[in-house]
Amino acid sequence: GIIATVGVTFIRDHIFSVDTVRGSSMAPSLSAEEHETGKRDFVWIRRLVPTAGLQRGDIITFWKPHRPGEISIKRVIGLSGDVVFPSRGYATVPSAERGKMVGLMDGLVEGGEEGGVLIPHNHVWVEGDNWRKSYDSNDFGPISMTLIDGKATKVWRGW
Repeated sequence: GIIATVGVTFIRDHIFSVDTVRGSSMAPSLSAEEHETGKRDFVWIRRLVPTAGLQRGDIITFWKPHRPGEISIKRVIGLSGDVVFPSRGYATVPSAERGKMVGLMDGLVEGGEEGGVLIPHNHVWVEGDNWRKSYDSNDFGPISMTLIDGKATKVWRGW
């Protein structure tokens, strides 16, 4: 009864869970056929120490910085200390003066790296695989590692 429910809830919230991938922001890697067939991929999410061993290319779930209470899934593109060159949105507002970027966070790299964003300590840069349909770090900047909820470790296709 109640002990089993508490146990399952604890495991789901703190150790692992299986979640569906909704939307097309991660296509073609995840849920590529959802818009045509309605089939979604399921992903095994490791929640126990989700940032341990985090690498570029890993797929993570995180609390949306722009919508508290909602979870998103994206690919890690850059880690703390990396310089990324945003493709749209976040760092693509050129100023009239020498092509410098304006309105950026303190991590803007100066000099020869114009347009580059230095990812701050304990932050990551995330992007969806389908850049046309993704709301990601190109739009809201790097995310704090404290927002990371889990790391995808296995995918089941088209359920």
